[in-house]
Amino acid sequence: MNRCDICPNNCDYDNNSICQQSPIYDDENIVETSAIAIDPIEKKPLYHFMPGTKTLSIGTVGCNLKCINCQNHTIAQPENTILVPIKTYAPEELVQQAIDNDLESISWTYNEPTIHPKWIISTAKIAKDYDIKTILVTNGYTSQKTLDKLEKYVDAVNVDIKSMDEEFYKEVCVGTLKPVLNSINYYVKHGVHTEVTNLLIPGYNDSTQDIRKIISFIGNTSDKIPLHFTRFYPQFKLNDIEPTREKTIYKACDLAQYLGIKYTYPGNIEASYKDNTYCKNCRHLLIERNDYEIKNHVTKMGGCPNCSHKADVYQE
Repeated sequence: MNRCDICPNNCDYDNNSICQQSPIYDDENIVETSAIAIDPIEKKPLYHFMPGTKTLSIGTVGCNLKCINCQNHTIAQPENTILVPIKTYAPEELVQQAIDNDLESISWTYNEPTIHPKWIISTAKIAKDYDIKTILVTNGYTSQKTLDKLEKYVDAVNVDIKSMDEEFYKEVCVGTLKPVLNSINYYVKHGVHTEVTNLLIPGYNDSTQDIRKIISFIGNTSDKIPLHFTRFYPQFKLNDIEPTREKTIYKACDLAQYLGIKYTYPGNIEASYKDNTYCKNCRHLLIERNDYEIKNHVTKMGGCPNCSHKADVYQE
């Protein structure tokens, strides 16, 4: 039996795969896209990587998890992949789009990008020649072999930890937790800028105990990881669940800061001062965010303009 080794599912790639794709056969010279857009980099969300810039966002088709709350299920979990509108590009053409629009990065997003590593790598190789960064917005459900292949081509990631509970991954995502945590540790260890998102779903993963587990993992991994707690809205097969209460999001952020997480941000709720980044030494405002209007006060040397304390922000 022929097994795919791109992700932990190890599907028989001659039969129906969980991601509904056959990525082992991908042609690295042709990228099949389901969506292309220009987004603020903060929308990924990346708050500490090239703040205030825009990125070329690329979506493909398929996902190696089956989350029942998927917000992009029409391309990640389509009923019939043949019916998803696809446009093909050569990697050179994608990079040229970034160049033509004066964009400093390309983000693989909307669905799970790492199921198509050949497309990411072939595009990133060309992008590097123009100092265009490569970003992954990923569920982290990636095999070690794929991580090893991607590492030297990826500059930044936002990894979505669904929960710190194995049962949650089994019942809600049809996956497992361990590979996700391994991916985060791997990216951090290899110097890839890493941010983490946790979508809080009422009654599923929003208890104080659940939130503390996420905080503990991030705190023990790196104090430079920005942690985003985002609000759930009814989606896909969870349309009967109410949106997360805003106070739950704020409570998670406050608890994370209390327990020592340097940078924590609310998401999918009304903009507030909690979206801003402040110096961890003197509390001076470093980055002011009003939706996607960004005022960056970090010095060119990467420090606080008030006390010169190093800011954990990557910028060109």
